[in-house]
Amino acid sequence: MLRAARGQQQSQATIRSWNVVVFSVGGMKLAARTEDVGGVWPWTESIPVPSRTPFVQAMLKRDNHVMPVYDLATRLSRKLQGDPLLCLVARHLDGPMAICIDAEVPCLETVDVAAVRPNIREDVETLGMVTIGDEDVAIVALQHLGQSMQGAVRS
Repeated sequence: MLRAARGQQQSQATIRSWNVVVFSVGGMKLAARTEDVGGVWPWTESIPVPSRTPFVQAMLKRDNHVMPVYDLATRLSRKLQGDPLLCLVARHLDGPMAICIDAEVPCLETVDVAAVRPNIREDVETLGMVTIGDEDVAIVALQHLGQSMQGAVRS
């Protein structure tokens, strides 16, 4: 019985806060839930491929893995900053996806779920907005990135 009470407390604590990775694309701060991020490493050259999927025009090979590259910078009308650029691996519902991000090393933050506000942005799928430091930061829904665009293309 004591174990169940601890489990319930842990469950409630989990709901109260999210751990997020804060990263930058073209100088714009964004965040993603840590469970939606598969890793961050130095960017390697991508291989252009023909594609009808919006913002996916390349593949990236790392070791024995090949994954699509989602061009978040182009979608947000931003130019990537810094050298060397970094690769953020998104745990997308369709499988791992590479996203090129600014050279600024991402950091981890904990945000209170109650502080997450609805987002009125229409340029990217989000879970909401939150203030980190003194900046409003969109929490990108990496698992669903590009899905609203694909629906628009199919229509």
